[in-house]
Amino acid sequence: MNSKNDIRKYIAEKKKEISQKEIDAFSTVIFNKIETLPEFASAKQILIYHSIEGEVQTGDFIEKYNLQKDILLPVVKGNDLVIRKYIDKTKCLKGPFDILEPIGDDISDNQSIDLIIIPGTAFDKHGNRMGRGKGFYDRLLASISPKTVKIGICFDFQLLDTIPVDNWDIKMDIIISPKELIINK
Repeated sequence: MNSKNDIRKYIAEKKKEISQKEIDAFSTVIFNKIETLPEFASAKQILIYHSIEGEVQTGDFIEKYNLQKDILLPVVKGNDLVIRKYIDKTKCLKGPFDILEPIGDDISDNQSIDLIIIPGTAFDKHGNRMGRGKGFYDRLLASISPKTVKIGICFDFQLLDTIPVDNWDIKMDIIISPKELIINK
């Protein structure tokens, strides 16, 4: 498994083997770990994704902290992601990839985001992240303050020893799976 395509195929096959019950249980374990981090406790603005099938589930976490912290979600706009404040589910529509996205104004100041929780196809133990291949998060992360804490979350089978890296890839500060908590800061 040296190429990104091979890794993507491997992960897609592994995702077929995991049940929704396991996904929900593993997601709870991951978010319990996030809640213990000092970086989470001090964060006022959190950018997180709204999960789809087969990903670490974020919906319960978003609802739990929506009134305590500023929850921001990415919105697909052309070939890029813009950021909008999450109000509640009634103020969301499904975007081009069937992902719930907040309606409203784009947030132009992404330098004040304290913490970003990021999905990925695969991560490695050196803090590297591999996405789905469209570069949405690569472009977004390039515009975020270097001080923003970047947490990659995944299932254990998505955490590999090493993955291929491109020069535009931005490393995660923390990677969390059900069995691992890797800090790369």
